[in-house]
Amino acid sequence: MAVLRVDPKACVASGLCAAMHPALFRLTEEGLGEPVRGKLTEADDVESAEDVAACCPGAAVAVLDSA
Repeated sequence: MAVLRVDPKACVASGLCAAMHPALFRLTEEGLGEPVRGKLTEADDVESAEDVAACCPGAAVAVLDSA
């Protein structure tokens, strides 16, 4: 299992996370990215979140091992 986080201070509101994986990310009213859910249990979701983290222009997305 992994924990998905978005640092709102680092987020540049590009919307890339929500565009890449809307099942994992949504945008706040301010246009900042936030996780749809904080805990990821499926390997595919973890891999998708890691893809988004690698592409995030503000380096705001983090996928943390919860073990």
